[in-house]
Amino acid sequence: MTDGSRTDRRNVLEITPNLFQKMDELCYPKSIAVIGASENFIKWGAFLTANLLKGGFEGAVYPIHPKAATVMALPAYTSLAECPGPVDLAFITIPRDKSKAALEDCAANGVKNVVVVTSGFSETGEEGAAYEKELVAIARRAGMRLLGPNTMGMISAHQKLFMTGSVCTPPAGGISMISQSGNLGAQVMLWAEEQGVGVNKFFGSGNEGELTATELLAYLGHDETTTAVLAYIEGIEDGQTFLRVANEVALRKPVVILKSGRTDDGARAAASHTGALSGSYDIWRGAMRQAGVVLVKAPMDLIDGAAGMENLPMPKGNRVCVITLGGGWGVVATDLCNEYGLDLPRLPDDITARLDKLLPPFWSRANPIDLVGQVDPNTYGKAIELACASDAYDAVITLGCIGSSSFAFDIAEVTNAIAPTVVDKSVLDRFAGIRDAFEATLRDDIAQMTERYGKPVINVSLDKRHRQVILPASNGKKIVAYNTPEKAVRVLAGMTLYSGWRAKQAKNGKTRS
Repeated sequence: MTDGSRTDRRNVLEITPNLFQKMDELCYPKSIAVIGASENFIKWGAFLTANLLKGGFEGAVYPIHPKAATVMALPAYTSLAECPGPVDLAFITIPRDKSKAALEDCAANGVKNVVVVTSGFSETGEEGAAYEKELVAIARRAGMRLLGPNTMGMISAHQKLFMTGSVCTPPAGGISMISQSGNLGAQVMLWAEEQGVGVNKFFGSGNEGELTATELLAYLGHDETTTAVLAYIEGIEDGQTFLRVANEVALRKPVVILKSGRTDDGARAAASHTGALSGSYDIWRGAMRQAGVVLVKAPMDLIDGAAGMENLPMPKGNRVCVITLGGGWGVVATDLCNEYGLDLPRLPDDITARLDKLLPPFWSRANPIDLVGQVDPNTYGKAIELACASDAYDAVITLGCIGSSSFAFDIAEVTNAIAPTVVDKSVLDRFAGIRDAFEATLRDDIAQMTERYGKPVINVSLDKRHRQVILPASNGKKIVAYNTPEKAVRVLAGMTLYSGWRAKQAKNGKTRS
């Protein structure tokens, strides 16, 4: 990736299942050594040690430091040989010129796998590339898999292993990610934590001196605990192998990729960043779509898409019913749906007749269904259920229903601040209770209908309190709510494309379990 002249690559399709065994060892270690552990908080040895301890890793942690007796209240050791137990995984954070000796020490002491965080290798030129090849040779002779060098680190959330350059502990879930940019990947993981999106594994692939993005993708495709794969890709040396692996994985689970270098300037920036060979984006886009990969254009789209695919059933077609609290959003959503290949069929007569009994006479009588500002969770629920139950639609988008209950409370809160004698604290508390009960009822209705009818209901929330995409309902259920119509439409369009591709593959007998 960082040096296009390198040819010493393993063909993923020829690798034995040993790849998956070694990757499981990497992701589920029982003991970790941090070579270069430190209490100096401007050093990687401190970042990683602190994050690992904060995340609650339950295995043994061995800080390696040439002089310190303790690091962050843990006993420190001058070498791996001094550690009181075996080391499954070592993180190397010391300067490049000392990293080779550290890796040889790992090999001599039976360390199973290594993550080389240290930079200064092939990303810096020929001298660094030669040094990197020596590291890779040492690792391969010892049978170790090597992630990096020049990596932001990794996460294995179910193992409580959080070792990246940012303090980040997203909830455990099914989404896994590969990133050829450590900083971008770490930011996406921070967004996942902020949005409540469950993460399984994260790999900053770094220079890919030994483990490549293609191998990581192959592993995640076979990993039963990974339900969808996200990737940020700048360039791939062996595009044909990556394409075959992406296709194989997409037959099992969704693959969502953000590809940089879509423009000439972007391609030059990617090359200067990691030396990645970006190639033609048009060719890439066509090949990935044929392989069943969902392509996105912005980092946050990765998390948005993951939230939908992880928590909602896949649509069986592109027919959408839009339910909106006001007409303007319905118009915007209609344009977006048309632009993204989603169809808005007319309302069936039976739905129109049912809604005539619920809504004022001036409601839209069309798709989008304009609820004309009604504030009633039961009305919302009935309208959503009519759309979900109808054979005319494969998915539902709601605009403004979630969060609408906050309007009255917000006015009461403002009035209380201005004139507390008009709305006192007891009235404000009563409004808050009404708002929360309204919201809970609607969330439960949406969660139950999504499950009952097996159709995705994607919401756009008006509530400024909603900082997360994933919102809880009762009995452990969840709903998905974005903060803009375009996010909801983009996510549904991506899910529809993938679902349609999978259906076509199934028809041709090509799906995988």
